[in-house]
Amino acid sequence: MIFRTELTYDPQTVTLDYSSRIFTIGSCFATEISEKLSGYKFSVMHNPFGVLFHPPAIENALMRIYSREEYQASEIYKYEELYLSWDHHSSFNDISVEKLVSRINKNIQTANKFLQEADMIIITLGTAFVYKLRQYDLMVANCHKVPNSQFSKILLEDHQIKTSLKNIVEMLTNIGKKGMKILFTLSPVRHIKDGIIENNRSKSRLLNAVHSVVESYANCEYFPSYEFMMDDLRDYRFYKDDLIHPNDMAVDYIWEKFRDAHISPKVFPVMETVKKINSSLQHKVRNTHTIAYKKFLYTTVKDIQEVEPFLPQGAFQEEYMVLRKRMNESY
Repeated sequence: MIFRTELTYDPQTVTLDYSSRIFTIGSCFATEISEKLSGYKFSVMHNPFGVLFHPPAIENALMRIYSREEYQASEIYKYEELYLSWDHHSSFNDISVEKLVSRINKNIQTANKFLQEADMIIITLGTAFVYKLRQYDLMVANCHKVPNSQFSKILLEDHQIKTSLKNIVEMLTNIGKKGMKILFTLSPVRHIKDGIIENNRSKSRLLNAVHSVVESYANCEYFPSYEFMMDDLRDYRFYKDDLIHPNDMAVDYIWEKFRDAHISPKVFPVMETVKKINSSLQHKVRNTHTIAYKKFLYTTVKDIQEVEPFLPQGAFQEEYMVLRKRMNESY
């Protein structure tokens, strides 16, 4: 008997290893994949503008990065006690406009350099709904908890989404190196605050536009994270308590699909060692004066030394220094 519809995924894209550089941008699900890659010590840069949900916000961020156009204080808005950028996530908000602008511009320069050497760029789209600030008729990336009365809500038309995605691909192709691949994916997070029917309209427009663009560019592919969640897993037991976000089990399942499709099996043993090291580093020791603790420190340091040649430079440098210090203190 068959109890579920299992989705098969046969990619054509580049295979990643520890020499690869991966750039991720977009909605919350891009964060999940980025955290998995970073946890395994791959070279990753994620969301230099913070979490972004809709195509024009991602396009705008990449345009500023592509052109290295830095922000000026005049582009920053003050709401209550905090300064904010309408192009950025609220995690950038600061009580100092100088610190905010400095952080934003530093990320632009770093991201520009990273994109020039990136092997894969993962773009996760979340919604086709956008908000415009009525006062300036300005499309924003984040509303920053400013009252809804100051915004108008708009569902992007198909041609607007396609144009935005094509602009994104053109910029990334121009700035990127030969062989760079762009992997589009649709976030499985359900934006039910927009309404269930509205969420489905939004997702369908994004999905149609993405496939239209992917079919037009040889360096683009589609990763079906949305379909893995909605059609393969297809059960509320794979959601968090809010019934909106995928839970850890679902994220791990989709991550494994990504790993098996896009990461070279040759580095799987290294990844397992990294996982073991991470687990050891999270281990809480009750008594630091035992022989067992000294053996634990020695084993973890040895594991880092053995795996270090295969990882990006300095991947475990900070952790290694802490462990060495503890070893010296324990003798």
